[in-house]
Amino acid sequence: METSLAWDVPLDKPPEIVNIGRNAHGYVASDRYRLKDLWSLHLYGYHGRLRLDGREFAIEPGMVGITPPGTLMEYRYVGLSVHLYAHFHLGAGPSQRVEALQRLGPRHDSIYARFYEGVGRFATEPRRVEARLWDLLWEVALLSRPDLPPEDELHPAVRLAMTTIERHLAEPLSVAEIAARANVSPSYLSRLFREAFGETVVATIRHRRLERAAYLLGRSSLPIKEIAIAVGLPDLQHFNKAMRTRYGASPREWRARESSSSPGSEIDHR
Repeated sequence: METSLAWDVPLDKPPEIVNIGRNAHGYVASDRYRLKDLWSLHLYGYHGRLRLDGREFAIEPGMVGITPPGTLMEYRYVGLSVHLYAHFHLGAGPSQRVEALQRLGPRHDSIYARFYEGVGRFATEPRRVEARLWDLLWEVALLSRPDLPPEDELHPAVRLAMTTIERHLAEPLSVAEIAARANVSPSYLSRLFREAFGETVVATIRHRRLERAAYLLGRSSLPIKEIAIAVGLPDLQHFNKAMRTRYGASPREWRARESSSSPGSEIDHR
C-alpha cells in the first residue's frame, strides 16, 4: 500500500468548474475512469481503495484527494460510498506541490460545509463557487507545506484577525482595529503574523486585496473603478501602481491578459 504521492498543482488562477456535486458509489464493487482534460477534487466519506496509475492507497472518511488530468483512477468500494467532487480546468502558472491524498483532521467540517454549499450554489452563482473552490484548493495545498503552520495550529488571535481582514477588505483597516477584534495588542498581533506568515499584518492585507482584485478583473465584468472600491483601494492611481508592483501589469492590462487566456470568462473590457 502506497503512503505518499504528490502532484504539481497550478493555483495562480481560479479553477473553471465543469462539474461539482455529491455522488454515491458502491452499487458495484469497483469502478475505473480517466478524466482526459480535467482535474478532480474528492472529499471522501467512506472506506475503500484507490489506485492512481497503478499505485494503491487506502481511502478513509475525512480524506481529501486531488488528481490531475489523464490519471487513471481505479476504485474498490465497501458498501455505499458517498463523496463530494469537483471536476475543473486549471490554467498554467506557478505550481504548489500537493499530496494526492491527505487527512483533513479538524478542518474537515469547515471544508465539507463550504464545499457542500458550493454544490448547491453552482447553478445560480458559478463564479462565486469557483472563487470558493479556489480558496479550498489553496487550503488543501497548504496542508502539504510543512513550512507553514496548519490553520488549527495558528494562534486564535491570528484566525480572528484573518476573518476580520477577509470580511472587511472593502473598508479601511488598521492594525489597531484588527488587533482589538482579535483581543490582543497591535504589537503582539504583528509578532504573531511574522511568526505565522513571515510578513506584517499590513502586507497580508495588501496581498489579499490585490489577489481579490486580480480575480475580479479576470473573472467578472465589473468596471475597474468598482473593483478598486470593492477591495479597499479606491484611489485608482494607487490601485494601478499596486497592481503593477504585484503582477507587473496595470488593471486594464491584467484584464486583457486574463480574458485572452480564459475564453470562458465573463469579461467586460472597461
